[in-house]
Amino acid sequence: MEEKFVYNLEFPPYIDKLVFGGYLFKKIPTYPEAFSKMQHLVNTGGSEYPVKDQTGSHQITAIVEIPDQEDPAVLPWLDKNTKQILDVLFLLTIFTDRNVFIKDWEGEKPIIADHRMHQWGAELLLSLEHQPMWKDMNTGELKNISEMAKNPIFDYNLVDIGFEKSINAVLNTISNKKWQEKYSNGYFLLLFRQAIQRQIIETSFILCWSIWEHLFTLHNKKWLDKRTSETLSGYEKISFILSEYFLISLDDKAKQEIGKLARTRNRIVHYGMKADDIDYKEMEMFIRLTEQLMAMILELQPSNVFNSTEKLKDFLSGKK
Repeated sequence: MEEKFVYNLEFPPYIDKLVFGGYLFKKIPTYPEAFSKMQHLVNTGGSEYPVKDQTGSHQITAIVEIPDQEDPAVLPWLDKNTKQILDVLFLLTIFTDRNVFIKDWEGEKPIIADHRMHQWGAELLLSLEHQPMWKDMNTGELKNISEMAKNPIFDYNLVDIGFEKSINAVLNTISNKKWQEKYSNGYFLLLFRQAIQRQIIETSFILCWSIWEHLFTLHNKKWLDKRTSETLSGYEKISFILSEYFLISLDDKAKQEIGKLARTRNRIVHYGMKADDIDYKEMEMFIRLTEQLMAMILELQPSNVFNSTEKLKDFLSGKK
């Protein structure tokens, strides 16, 4: 059994260990100090560890136990011999708002990964299941809400075990052979990881657009040849995804509004800036819808915390 340090893994409050696949992640003894030195964008005082807003830096927050026998990775990494640990770290990255990776080098070397919290991805990570339990401060025993109905809570902390369960459920989903065949091993997820990083909105928008077009191709590859795929309008591809996943039927007004998004895509690609008839808030809506789309594909119930569904309906009807 090998152990390695892990950067930037933020544990749910009052939870010290997490198991994903065959990997055990444990808080380091100095986790409170390390956590306090990470980037935080708001001041908080009501959780396990209060934090203040600060630029912060990369921090080793966990140790992971690597089993002697590892399953192979299922995501399409360049190295075909990659193990499942990379899939797990990837899921932790898109579901925790931070770039999570292991220290797999000796000594001190420059870290290329961005330490900052992600710009996007909130509606995906908020799609994870919540399952509150009461945890005994002394024994670690867990009790559900009904079991605690008549018990004093002074020696218990309220914890959420849904994070661990949901990540493992997603890991099982992407490991399923039918899912891999349907989604070509999920290469678009790697694009999504790049789309949620902190960068200008135009970059994230184009990456999200690429994901939608890629999904259209995957769903229509039985009849779609390369030439048709390249010449078919972006409107047709986006319309297909809206119908297939968001169950939206498009009238003439909706088609006109989607045309604005398509022109914005073309304007950014050719001139580096958005079209004049699209607001940044509408580009943001499209990115948020991509977050919901990823949740659906990973078999989660998508969050709508930013009212993206309502904003889409308003957009398609021409409302501002």
